[in-house]
Amino acid sequence: MAQKTVEELNYDFVVVGGGSAGSVLASRLSERGDQVLLLEAGGSGREFIYDLPFLAAKLFAFKRNNWAFNCLPQENMQGRTQYFPRGKMLGGSFIFNGAQYIRGNPHDFDTWRQLGNTGWSFEDVLPYFRKSEKYFGGDNAFHSTRGVLPVSKPPVVNELTMVYLQACEQAGYSLNTDFNGATQDGFGIYDFNIENGRRATTARTFLRPAMQRSNLTVEVNAIVRRLVLKDKKAVGVEFEQHGKVKIARARREIVLSAGSINTPKILMLSGIGDPAEIERHGIQVEHCLPGVGGNLQDHVNVSVAHSSTKPVSMAKSLRVHKLTLEMMKSIVLKRGQVSRSPLEAGGFFSTQPGAAAPECQAVFIPYYPGQGLKIWMPWANELEGHSYVVHVWPNRPESRGKLWLKSANPKDAPIFDPHFLSSEYDMAVTREAIRITRRIFAQSAFDAYRGPELAPGADIRSDAELDHYIRSTSGIGHHTCGTAKMGQDDLAVVDEKLRVHGIGGLRIADASIMPTMVSGNTNAGTIMIAEKAADMMLAA
Repeated sequence: MAQKTVEELNYDFVVVGGGSAGSVLASRLSERGDQVLLLEAGGSGREFIYDLPFLAAKLFAFKRNNWAFNCLPQENMQGRTQYFPRGKMLGGSFIFNGAQYIRGNPHDFDTWRQLGNTGWSFEDVLPYFRKSEKYFGGDNAFHSTRGVLPVSKPPVVNELTMVYLQACEQAGYSLNTDFNGATQDGFGIYDFNIENGRRATTARTFLRPAMQRSNLTVEVNAIVRRLVLKDKKAVGVEFEQHGKVKIARARREIVLSAGSINTPKILMLSGIGDPAEIERHGIQVEHCLPGVGGNLQDHVNVSVAHSSTKPVSMAKSLRVHKLTLEMMKSIVLKRGQVSRSPLEAGGFFSTQPGAAAPECQAVFIPYYPGQGLKIWMPWANELEGHSYVVHVWPNRPESRGKLWLKSANPKDAPIFDPHFLSSEYDMAVTREAIRITRRIFAQSAFDAYRGPELAPGADIRSDAELDHYIRSTSGIGHHTCGTAKMGQDDLAVVDEKLRVHGIGGLRIADASIMPTMVSGNTNAGTIMIAEKAADMMLAA
């Protein structure tokens, strides 16, 4: 019987994954004429509904265009599992995140440098943050207007948001108009990647304009099966598309930007990782890198919420007649609540003096869906559902987890155990963050708005009671990172040039290379990593 011929394609660079990092890489690598292929497992991501920032939390739940991962039951979260939505389309998880633009603290990147990663101090990475940015506030030492990624403040915010900031100031905290500027400390209104009422992903701002170039090829619905290796060098990518197996060969380099869950999975499917883990699935070991899939990190958050005694929260936009009007306003006029992220304000603070950088992040939302998300009817009680909430989490958690293969089948989701809340530091900081948030809510600014405490509940006070509340209700921040970390130690997967240790022609450029978490949302840092990676690849 004749053997089937596998179609082979040839390019200079092959980029695996079309999310926040991959879209930037495909755009930058194709700027000077090199032949570039971008492989994306999902679809085009062009559905209009994903452009509307307010719908982020609902879009998380949709299984279409979503890997919809689940971790193992968590021992320190009362056996609860956690849902990990991950974008499966051009744009990746940027297509349904909160659209907040937070780079992290300079201390984070200086720590990366101190861990032996030359070229990754804050001074080194700041030019790459600025390179992407089209900043609403003009050029300065921290920002640039010359990039393509819009960064702006919301045109208006909810009345409760301004009350919250006033209360923060009354509690003794400073207000901060730029968390990505001279200091991260304090509270204020977040910056967002939103322009003209539409979510501005890297697929929209970087990739789609670049797709006009004849030297850039984008293939969607392409499931990567493995990397093709020859003499310890990555020379191609085997993928399946519409039932056909193909191989894309790279004359120069391959870069994995498939995210913190799929990047280590692809490495292991290719025989790169912990030999014992790989061999048990019948996969031939190509290179021993025991750190692949380790060092898994994410933010774990809890809520402090109150009902509101005034009908001014976002709940007013969720009554069925109002929501219809808000949708129409957003679609036609590109303004209104649906055109804005609900995660309007927050800040960075510490629970004890002397911290090198703020220990916690807070996100204020003028509506608490924890009471049951529903769309109210016009005849509902005027105050029904009106509420406000702050989510808090430790910026740099100590808990570390691990990811491994379920099988050798590329279509099987990996198994992973984040070991959330396994560190006493994480628990202690979260407890104190709850108490600090309660102190802010107790300020006089909230006197005219403060209803009963909905979460944790006014009777939850002691350390033991708060610990039970944290372990039984906490969720994740959707900031998974670290599973192919950068460094020189025995568990490092890539070096400071993002080259996979021991394998030629292969780099990784996504949040999986972060050795430690950035203080805040990870999307801006991921884009910076891609910008820096593209420069290094083109200079090689």
